[in-house]
Amino acid sequence: MFTRRVWLAVVVALSAAGIAPAADKKMSFEVYQDAKDEFRWRLKDGEGAIVATSGQGYGKKADCTKMVGNFQEDISKYTFDVYEDNKKEQRFRLKAKNGNVVGASNGSFKTKAEADAAIKEIQKGAKDAKVVEVEKEKDKK
Repeated sequence: MFTRRVWLAVVVALSAAGIAPAADKKMSFEVYQDAKDEFRWRLKDGEGAIVATSGQGYGKKADCTKMVGNFQEDISKYTFDVYEDNKKEQRFRLKAKNGNVVGASNGSFKTKAEADAAIKEIQKGAKDAKVVEVEKEKDKK
């Protein structure tokens, strides 16, 4: 039977080895430059899966990172709109107060409950998400 002390020792050992429990993994925002040289963001969950993407490209990296900062500061200022797509699956849009779409789900969900659960995770994790700037890949020849 595991005691708290033994469990803590296991967690510390795994962390030292670079194997952190899934609950300790934070979300991350990646800021990157797309093929049209516009800057975009994508939000990844603790496992590295993309859960949301920017609704538009930004001409300046500073504008894109400012939007990410706005989400981290207070994502409750934005509205999540769950809707049914053409395949009868659920997706969400992230809207600013003026109604502009500033983000969207990366994929679809079978049920509204699944979409709502993803939204709750984003609302909980966006504040502490690390921001990573991804260098643009050079054309491969």
